[in-house]
Amino acid sequence: ATLIIGEITAIEPEFTIDRLPKVMIRGYDRSHRLHRGRHTQTFVQLKDSDIAGQIAQQVGLSSQVEDSGVVHDYILQANQTHMEFLQERAGKINYEVMVEDRNLVFRPTANQDSEILTLTFSDDLLQFYPCMSSASQVNEVKVQGWNPKEKQAIIGRAATGDEGSKMGGEISGAALSQNAFGTAVKTLSDRPIITLAEAEQFAQARFRQLNLELITGEGICRGRTDLRAGKVVQIEGVGRRFSGQYYVTSVLHRYRDSQYQTKFTVRRNAE
Repeated sequence: ATLIIGEITAIEPEFTIDRLPKVMIRGYDRSHRLHRGRHTQTFVQLKDSDIAGQIAQQVGLSSQVEDSGVVHDYILQANQTHMEFLQERAGKINYEVMVEDRNLVFRPTANQDSEILTLTFSDDLLQFYPCMSSASQVNEVKVQGWNPKEKQAIIGRAATGDEGSKMGGEISGAALSQNAFGTAVKTLSDRPIITLAEAEQFAQARFRQLNLELITGEGICRGRTDLRAGKVVQIEGVGRRFSGQYYVTSVLHRYRDSQYQTKFTVRRNAE
């Protein structure tokens, strides 16, 4: 099975008098194009998804973007790599950036998807270290801004019920925390917001990001080339509270001493 599709970026031969020549080939997936150079440019009257499509074109990639909905008056990319800039924009609206083969993917965090595989403890799941924490859980996020033309305050809100998919769980992190400890509101006023649509989008994005931190974990399984960041997996055999669907946030494939293992990190937003 294919593990990575990318481009060769370096070739390092070794020539020594007492051994046969060796050659080391280094490469990356095509996301390396988004890390090359720093750029300053402006985007006027565009959605974040439109901006992602334009940048994909600039670096010679196709784009697979999902409409982000809100048109922004003015966005500045200020001496940033394309990846830094896109990740910054994605983080504000609960989107994610990745490159799959020749496609730049810009989409909402996909924790509502069906699982692509099941890992069972003591079978193919070798180690799993989950942590459930209410520390970051709130039942409301409020984003405040100011409309200079209308001279009016702008407030966007997201609250319990706006978390989207509960990933097969019964109660979300926001509801669980509220039931246990009462009301908690997170207020954000540190970003330029001039429209209600922006405020509501940012509030919902931050609320869902916090909710997805209810359970975090890392594990090691037998090598799986199909285990990738941005996918949902089912984890079984770790007790009622911690068994269920998880969203994969990072994956590291290791092959050494004739043993192939995959290390991963995951998140979940409900119990």
